[in-house]
Amino acid sequence: MEEDSGRNVDGYVFADRENGSIAREEIQRIKYISSKINEDNPEAVLSVYNKMIESNTFFTPIGLEYLRQLQAYLYKRQEIDDDRVSDIPVLVSYVDIHNQYNNKKDIEREERMQRRRKVKTFRKEYRNSLLLNLVMALMIVVMYIIVIKSDTPNMINYENAITNKYASWEQELTERESKVRQRENELGIQ
Repeated sequence: MEEDSGRNVDGYVFADRENGSIAREEIQRIKYISSKINEDNPEAVLSVYNKMIESNTFFTPIGLEYLRQLQAYLYKRQEIDDDRVSDIPVLVSYVDIHNQYNNKKDIEREERMQRRRKVKTFRKEYRNSLLLNLVMALMIVVMYIIVIKSDTPNMINYENAITNKYASWEQELTERESKVRQRENELGIQ
């Protein structure tokens, strides 16, 4: 009998220590009954077997396994009619356990689906974000080119625009001045 934190008993792992303790008690009962029962007397075995069934003496897998061994022994004996051997009651609702297991599987499946949806959503959002960033970067480049090529003064080319404007005014003023001097020379005015 191997024990690991009180849950492992005779090759079975129980849900908790309390269930393991119940199984160990059943093992003690099995040993006691086996020492007292006379297997050479099938009627006595049948009587003990049926009393254990009626009183629900065993209900863990270990005890049910012992009852199953006695039942098999009684079925093999020709002196005992099979109808006299009681069926072994199973007091555990396997429907509840089955439903719990299926619910757990459904919850795990739903969690996996949510993780997949998150990954798909993340990929879709990432792709959309990347596309939007590329469009915005392209728009910034186009606006910068427009600003560079524009004749109107702005933050980027205001110094050149003002310098060019003053230079053109100076050139225009110089041209006018030279025309005025030329005209004065023609008229002889000094």
